[in-house]
Amino acid sequence: MEEEEADLQTCDAFKTEKKAQRLSLHLLVTRHLPPEATSSWDQEKILTALCEITHVRLDRENISHIDSLELLSDKVTNVYLQQNRITRISNLDCLKNLQFLTLAGNLLQKVENLSKLSKLLFLDLSDNRIAQFDIDEFPQSLILLNLSGNPCTQMPDYRGCIIQDLHNLQQLDNVDATEEREEAGYPVSSEEESDETEEEPRRRMMREHEVDVPLQSLTSEVLMRSQTRLEESLADHRRHNMELDNIRLKYKLPPSARSTPHNT
Repeated sequence: MEEEEADLQTCDAFKTEKKAQRLSLHLLVTRHLPPEATSSWDQEKILTALCEITHVRLDRENISHIDSLELLSDKVTNVYLQQNRITRISNLDCLKNLQFLTLAGNLLQKVENLSKLSKLLFLDLSDNRIAQFDIDEFPQSLILLNLSGNPCTQMPDYRGCIIQDLHNLQQLDNVDATEEREEAGYPVSSEEESDETEEEPRRRMMREHEVDVPLQSLTSEVLMRSQTRLEESLADHRRHNMELDNIRLKYKLPPSARSTPHNT
């Protein structure tokens, strides 16, 4: 009897599970524009509004394929695609000024199509299925990289390989990398020697990372999700905030006000 009830629960969960979808224009509009955009705005007004977006927040939408980002502009600096079903990193080249990208908790098996993102500073690929990687696929601009929770972290000299070849990297898998670089004899840029034009984008990116899980923009659909799902989201939000506080302390960045204004 208990086995039958368990089977029924499994079946019900399968039926209610959301279908995987592509990252589409409709999804961009639904998550980033006012409700009336889908009912009363014309196409020109929609596209104009999309071109003003700086932060693309599409976490937990069962997205399986990245698409339609060419509808956005070069103003986009942050993209949040964590906790989806994405199997390939693709179609991001159009975001020339992208600085922050999280694809944590997806189904990625390979690092690809990232090397041309020359302004990318923060990359989170944690909790995927990446077993190995080509170091040349990572942009040299990276200062923070997270691959924790992937099989590739068990590779021999995993950290040494990355730290040796990514010359600007300061943190790997939430662990400071500067001491390892010094111990291995690799050059370490001092704070005084860093270029001021690069420092300000880095500081801004650090401050904005605290909105990784956009709780302030929760829609009625999200509120209807199960209590377990909500608790997981809150826990994830607190964990990222704690990580950010540690980063700010480590690199002597300004403290968070925890009141970052909403970005469109």
